[in-house]
Amino acid sequence: MAPTSAAPCSPTLVRAARAALDAHLLADGPVAADAPLAGHRAWMCAVKAAVVVGLAGQAGEGDAAAASRWLSRLEALQVADGLFATGANLASPPDWAFTITDVAATAAALRRPSATAAAWVAGAAGTALGARLEEVLRRAVPALVVGGVHTPNHRWEVAGALVGAAALLEGPAAVAAVERAQQWLAEGIDIDADGLYSERSPNYAAHVSGPALLLLAERLGRPALRESVHTNLHTVLDLTTPGGTTETVHSRRQDQHDARFPIGPFLTLFARFAPTCDRCRDAAAWALLLPGVDPVDAVLHCLADDDTAAGLALADERAAAATDKQLAAAALGSGERTWGAAHLWRRWGGADWTLVYGGSDVPAAGRVASGLACNPTFLRLARGDVEVASVRLSRDFFGLGPFRATGFSVEGDRIVLSEQLAASYYQPLPVDAHRPDGDYTLEFEGRFASAMAFSQRPRDELRLETQVVVDVSADGVDLEVRTEGPATGHALEIAFANDVRVEGAEPVGPQVDRLAAGPVVVRAGDSALTVTALPGGDSSPAVYSPGEAYEFLEGTDAVGGRRLYVTWSSPGTQRVTLRLR
Repeated sequence: MAPTSAAPCSPTLVRAARAALDAHLLADGPVAADAPLAGHRAWMCAVKAAVVVGLAGQAGEGDAAAASRWLSRLEALQVADGLFATGANLASPPDWAFTITDVAATAAALRRPSATAAAWVAGAAGTALGARLEEVLRRAVPALVVGGVHTPNHRWEVAGALVGAAALLEGPAAVAAVERAQQWLAEGIDIDADGLYSERSPNYAAHVSGPALLLLAERLGRPALRESVHTNLHTVLDLTTPGGTTETVHSRRQDQHDARFPIGPFLTLFARFAPTCDRCRDAAAWALLLPGVDPVDAVLHCLADDDTAAGLALADERAAAATDKQLAAAALGSGERTWGAAHLWRRWGGADWTLVYGGSDVPAAGRVASGLACNPTFLRLARGDVEVASVRLSRDFFGLGPFRATGFSVEGDRIVLSEQLAASYYQPLPVDAHRPDGDYTLEFEGRFASAMAFSQRPRDELRLETQVVVDVSADGVDLEVRTEGPATGHALEIAFANDVRVEGAEPVGPQVDRLAAGPVVVRAGDSALTVTALPGGDSSPAVYSPGEAYEFLEGTDAVGGRRLYVTWSSPGTQRVTLRLR
């Protein structure tokens, strides 16, 4: 048979894949620090590692036996309906689809062993293993054809798994698999004009939507799907820092509170476009040097696809000829961009960048919830060696939580965020609504719930209107916070991403300072950021309050690390300046 790909795989990636397999061998099973890789997904990852390393010509004694033994564990988890007995979610077709995607890719590679493949992979043992993997597919596909999903990216993962399996199956099962994939695709891809998937999550873009859509593009002849992925990759780069982490504050998934998501997981996606896109080539070379690369998956893509193999070869060559800073500069460039639907603005160039965000889903939904963009950070920036990881505005207003903008506008260097909050005190019920037994309807009125029939009562409403004006300059930002409403304490929280030295502030707790009378200087490396306030801070509590939605469960979404607070009372105008000295 012809080899899967004519281009050799990166020796660095092959060595890393061998090391990953050795870890599985040492444990005689899956080595997965990530909890979602439990059960069937983890066992298939171990099988995949053994096959991929063998295909790359780096097989060792015991690999074949281990692969067969681990596949037996996977087979034992497949129940009568063809799905699996374990997983991150209960009876979840999408979670099974992740495993089926790997099963199909590994079985396909065994059908077309590379020219460098070890004897066991290219011989009878590899053929037998491939036949067993294909039998796993035959048993699973009927359930995936009728199974449902519960997140946007699940549609593409299930569709990708189905077309991957269909390429190895024949007859009605293959036809049904493709038809079901087409049914999901008919809903339209959830990517907006700015290149963001609806979940806005780099984690799911890297691990699910991107790979699945590329697979669907190839197997179904849908080049528009490929271009959607390419568009998203450039958006990812426009949101990436020189340190190699991409923005998550706007995400609607679990990673929205992870400010350190690396672009390493995007390696094979960048590599797919590297032969024809210089920016993706530089990004792939840079990603090779960053955390998060799955070397087993990268080597399998290298073996399975000529374009990805060529892109990885270009990336390897480029990485050997440039420093990580040079690669970062080439991949990121400089620019300014607004993502209108996400209410996100960013300017970047060299080591400096500024991001302003006003796109939380919480005001419209009236609650925090899984699947919503809930992060209240509205400003992040870096100047020199000082990185501000988060700026949030907390206030004491009926437990409704921190400032989350409902209005967002950009005027040159000025971004204006606005919000209107309201809370009510309730008057006695109208006489005709009285109940002698006192048993009134249980209702949620926006901040708490009670058996008070709130909707039938006259109310006295208190309003808090807030406008945050962010003026961006080369050396920092000027903030102006304007409030109208009752007198209440406000606290602007400035949290730092790196180890900093804070001078001139009043300590109020472990790693927590308050700006008092004069300016505060924050130092990191060779840089110093001066923080000033006008008027000077008052004695309002220097604390962050996540709001009753978290606090009644004794939870929080607070950030950690070194924090500086500026405190004052509304109404009025407070100005805070952050400038590089």
